[in-house]
Amino acid sequence: MTAVAAAAGAVLGLAAHDVAIQALIDGRPLRPLVGVCPGCGRERGWRRVRCPGCGRGLRREPGVALLSAAAAAGFANTVGASWLLVPYLCFLALSAALLVADLEARRIVDRLNARGTLCAAALLAAAALASGEQAAFWRAGGGAVAYFAVAAAVWAAVRGRGFGAGDVKLTAQLGLFTAFVSWQALAWALLATALIGGVVAVALIAAGVAKMSDEVPYGPSMILGAWLAISFAGLPIA
Repeated sequence: MTAVAAAAGAVLGLAAHDVAIQALIDGRPLRPLVGVCPGCGRERGWRRVRCPGCGRGLRREPGVALLSAAAAAGFANTVGASWLLVPYLCFLALSAALLVADLEARRIVDRLNARGTLCAAALLAAAALASGEQAAFWRAGGGAVAYFAVAAAVWAAVRGRGFGAGDVKLTAQLGLFTAFVSWQALAWALLATALIGGVVAVALIAAGVAKMSDEVPYGPSMILGAWLAISFAGLPIA
């Protein structure tokens, strides 16, 4: 099951990359797996290594696929071969798309985040009911509210500098899917997010890519932190 989930995760990662690029173009319909070029927005097709419009080759697409495959394997190991894996793979695809969009344009796309979170939450509720995990779902709802409240307080404290309103909205789905596993998973997600965000910021400054005054997208750190926490929860040492 883990290998199957990893393969599905790789495909979902590629689809998420396409959806993210399309979502950043106003009025563009969301059509996954058409090979959209981030450079010019043209539909390149996955048979072409380079875009016929601007000549851009594959860059981060394979990396997104590999990262999504690893996360999917971790999710499968944590929730097992059950109906719960369906909403977790949906969450993976959604959060992967938001991660790519944040890296590309430094913003969490509302039309992806809002609708996607509602769909993922509905799937999680149905899977929880089918698996007899109603108590876990109520805990997940509490986790979503708690993470959102903490993020809103941070956003108000920093007045939106370095931590935007889109990041606050993102916490709903991250809190939902981490707290469904356990309260400890939510706590680990917060810790991992802080560590990843700090390491990335220091590395970018040290490499001369960013300055102390620059705002580094925080959404990817939040998403990776949640993925790690969910995957870590399925390990024997957790």
